[in-house]
Amino acid sequence: MSPTDDRLRCLDDRLGEAALDPSRWGAVLTEVSNLVGGDGAMLLQSHRRTPGIPCTPDVDALVAGYFGQGWHVKDLRTRAVPRVMRGEVVTDHDILTHEEMARAPFYNDLLRPHGYHWFAVAGFRAGPEHWAVSVQRRTRRGPFEAAQVQPLAGLMGRLGQAAALSEALGRAALDGTLRGLDQVAQAALALDGAGRVIGANPRAEALFDAAFRVADGALRIADPRARDEVAALVEALAPGRPPLASPILVRRRDRRPLVLRILPLAEPVRSPFLGARALLLASDLEAERRPDPALLTQVFGLTTAEARLAALLAGGAALDEAATALGIAVETARSQIKAVFAKTGTSRQGALVALLGAPGLR
Repeated sequence: MSPTDDRLRCLDDRLGEAALDPSRWGAVLTEVSNLVGGDGAMLLQSHRRTPGIPCTPDVDALVAGYFGQGWHVKDLRTRAVPRVMRGEVVTDHDILTHEEMARAPFYNDLLRPHGYHWFAVAGFRAGPEHWAVSVQRRTRRGPFEAAQVQPLAGLMGRLGQAAALSEALGRAALDGTLRGLDQVAQAALALDGAGRVIGANPRAEALFDAAFRVADGALRIADPRARDEVAALVEALAPGRPPLASPILVRRRDRRPLVLRILPLAEPVRSPFLGARALLLASDLEAERRPDPALLTQVFGLTTAEARLAALLAGGAALDEAATALGIAVETARSQIKAVFAKTGTSRQGALVALLGAPGLR
């Protein structure tokens, strides 16, 4: 058995593993890179590129710079996309002259500092999306030769089949997660790495109105402060950065607010070809008779004592009743309610009930 046959057999094994376990796509790319004499490889969507793509460890820093410095929206190599989509294997010299490469910031400011220059790319389809395998080579090794990278053309069908299976399994796992949350009365939406909505359960869809909805896959929020906070939340979806810990309050006209929180998705759901990155959980304070004190602490920065008092008052208790229930003096309760008013942006108990209280009390 030739070394090439050995590599192809190993690649087939890796493809089967990756279809079932999204964390294994890096190992697939290592085999692809080795097959054609590369120094690393990555997967890219042909048209809409987002962070979190699978890549080999060799190009981790290059990929971080590619997205972190905005090169993914000014990549000269996208000239290759039409030819790749026609099934061709493309290298630098197929789309750029020596002079263009010598003066291009993409080569001088991104690739050269990381020690790379040359690439070969081939494409495949996974569901409705077209993807490409981009194999990188270090400057000192010189460009790829056409014969050397031709095996990529024969690999794309195998990659497409594995990618389609990976996407289907990821979608099934995501749909199951959303259904499970719906059964426990939790509204949930699934977001991709660009913050677009790629799934929502019926509980979430029931919340959609002019203040909070999805249009053409984009989350639309009328509250400008919440909209900015969600934009920051989407930014925090980037790999290697922790999700936002604090809930986001979405104020709605004539209705109590929504509270949004983010959770990372389990690995089986995170097929790169599905793109699911996180769950956005939505809690409707309109449906709650008395808000959860722990939630008030997170959303408004109340102390534990202030949150307990606020929850009782929002539920319709008078100040002296709340003080008795909490075992504190009325004067202590008056002092705490002033802090609650300041932190929630209200000025009297009626306004606090309007913000947090039971529907029948407003």
